Amino acid sequence: MAKKLFLLIVAATFAAAAASAQVPLSFGVTSSVISDFGGGVTGSVTDANGTNEQFLGNSVYQHHLYIGRANGIFFDAHFIQFSMSYFTSTSFGRSRAGNIPDTAQSNYGGGSVSPSGLEFTLLGKFPVELSPRVTVFPLLGVAYRLVLTGSPQNPPGAPSDWENARDINRNPTDLSSLWFRLGGGLDVSITDSIFVRGNITYGVRLPNSWENSVIDTGDIVNEPWATAAGANNWTVNYGNTRLGHGLDAAIGLGFRLR
Repeated sequence: MAKKLFLLIVAATFAAAAASAQVPLSFGVTSSVISDFGGGVTGSVTDANGTNEQFLGNSVYQHHLYIGRANGIFFDAHFIQFSMSYFTSTSFGRSRAGNIPDTAQSNYGGGSVSPSGLEFTLLGKFPVELSPRVTVFPLLGVAYRLVLTGSPQNPPGAPSDWENARDINRNPTDLSSLWFRLGGGLDVSITDSIFVRGNITYGVRLPNSWENSVIDTGDIVNEPWATAAGANNWTVNYGNTRLGHGLDAAIGLGFRLR
C-alpha cells in the first residue's frame, strides 16, 4: 500500500511538471547521510504463571537503529525535486528496556540489521532568490526507502520461541517504509550552469511490514531478558508500533539545462 501511494504521488507530480514546459530544469549528483532512530514495537509482560509477579505490566520494546550514507542523482523542475540513491548503513542493534527489576539485561542490545537498498524521494520546493548566486527553499514531500539487504531477525541469544515464530516477516524488504519529510535547502551558483546544492530534512515514517507482523503475531514467550533472570515462563505481548524518525542531510553538484 505504501509503495503504491508513493508511485501514485510521483506519477501525478511529474504529469503536472510536464504540463508546464517553461519551468527551469536541472539535474545533479548527491552524497548524503541517512538515519532511522526509533521505530520498532512496544509491549508489556502479560503473564508470569503465578511467579515473579513484580514483572507484570513492565514495558518492553525493541527497534532498529541505524545511520548510513547514500549516493545518488536528482532531477529538478524548479518547484519539484526527485532523487534516487543507493544507501548502506551501520546498525546500532536492537534494544529492550522497561524498568525490569533484578535482570541482567534491563537494557539489551544486539543483532546486526544494517539495511541497504534504494531510496526514492519526491520533494516540493519553493525557491527564494537571496542574490544572483544564492537561492534558498523549503522542502516538503515523501520518500520510499526500499531495503534490499539486511536482516530483520531477532538478535543472537533469542530463544527458539521467538526465532521460530512463523508469522513474523523475515525478508529484508519487510524493513522498507514510506517516509514523510520536511526541511530546507540552499543552492549556490558557481557559474550560470553549475551550482552546489545542500539540503537537510527531518522525516517520520509509517510502520514497516516487520513491525506490523510482530504486532499481529500476538504473545511472544521467553524474551532474552526473562531467560537471563531465570524466569522461563514469561509472555510478552507487543501491542503497538513506535514512531520511526530520522534526519537526512545531503550535498550535491547540479547542472542547469535551461
